[in-house]
Formats: sequence, C-alpha cells, structure tokens
Amino acid sequence: MTLLSLLAFLGLGLLGLGLFWPWGAWLGGAVYLLTALLEALAKGPLTSPAQLALLLGGLLALRAGTLFLRPRLALLRRYLLLLALLLGLFALRALPHPGGPLPLGLTLFHAGAFLVGYLALAVGVGAGVLCALQDRYLRTAPEKALSAPPLWSLRRLERAYARVGFLAVTLGLGSGMAWAFGYFGTPLSLDPKELSVLFGWALLALYLALEEGLGERVRAWLLLLAYAALLFAFLGAPFLGSRHPSGLGF
Repeated sequence: MTLLSLLAFLGLGLLGLGLFWPWGAWLGGAVYLLTALLEALAKGPLTSPAQLALLLGGLLALRAGTLFLRPRLALLRRYLLLLALLLGLFALRALPHPGGPLPLGLTLFHAGAFLVGYLALAVGVGAGVLCALQDRYLRTAPEKALSAPPLWSLRRLERAYARVGFLAVTLGLGSGMAWAFGYFGTPLSLDPKELSVLFGWALLALYLALEEGLGERVRAWLLLLAYAALLFAFLGAPFLGSRHPSGLGF
C-alpha cells in the first residue's frame, strides 16, 4: 500500500469516528486535504479523480465538523460525513496500489475490523429489537413493560453498539476495497460477499443518518436487515462462489 492510499485510509477511519466525535471530522477532513496536496505535488494539481474526491470530501468533512455545535442540524452533519466517506472510498479506488495479496498484518486488521463489527452489532441489534418490543408494550400492555428493561437503557445500548459496529464495518469495507483494487484490478464486483457487505453497510449508514426521525420498529428492521446481510456474507456467500482469496466471509 502506498503512502497516499494509507493516508486516505486513515482519513476514512477518522471520518467514521467523526460521526460521533467532533474531532474525528476535523482530523479526517485534514488528512483528506493533506493526501490531496501530496498527490498534487507529485502529479500536478487536479490531474486525477482521487485529488478531486479527496478535496471535496475534506471540505465536506470540515464543514460537518462545524455543525457539531448546532444539534438541530445533526441530520445534515451526518449526511455530509457520509458523502465524505463515499468520496474517500472512491479515492482509495483511484489511488495507486501495489499488486499481490494483502500483507499478513493488514489481513489481520481487515478481518479484525469485521470481527469487532459482528460482535458490536450483535449487541446493538438485540438491543434495538428489545427497544421495539418495549415500545410496543408501553403502548398496548404497560403491565408487561414493568418486567422488561427500561427503554432508555436499551436505547443507549442500541446507539452505542450500532455506532461501533458501523465504524468497524466501514474500516473493514474500506480496507477490503482498497486492496481488492490492487489484487483484482477493481474494488468491487458482482460478488455475493462484496455486494452483501456493501448492502449491509448502506443500511447501517441509513440508520445512523435518520435514526432520530425513525420509529422504534423501523430502526429495529434496519438493524436486522443490515446484520442479516453481513451474516450472509460470512455464512452464506462462501457457498455461492466468490473471488475472495480466503474462505472467510470478511
């Protein structure tokens, strides 16, 4: 992996943190802009699509960082950060990558990110389903709600673990797409593992972007569908044939 693609990947991870902590958006945006500047010095200004993607993504991330002090614009902030994440994935595709398999250390990072994502989402999805059930009890059978965990406690678990899971899946997806470009020549293909992980990631991104405006049932269904897609990538997709170099669903 080249220095530029490594910096872009670092920025991607920081922006994932930026969904929850303001300094992540600022640092991720700064890393994007630094990567764009270094490539411009090496190849000339605005001579590659990666430069444009990183420049635009960095500016969007910096603007999103200023919105942390305006809670009413939280939805806009998340939307800008998600756009910056997508631009970062595109930049990883366009930046140069060496051929060959993923080095051992980076393979462990890639698989470890998905492992953390699976574990965190298992808790977050379970809490989300219990939130939906408790909300139903409170509306239709309050006496049953007394024996269930408090809604606010379940909601905190759901949000915290879903965010950690989304960050981990973002890191796993980003690293996989980055090295797939060098290994296969394309970061994404009509591959059951890759498409199911991308679909699960998109559902999680939608959940995070709209969670305050969604009802308990809708949030629970989004989490369930996202986790089902990720589980399919791990348990079902290997039996359908895949270009993935290992038999694992990462």
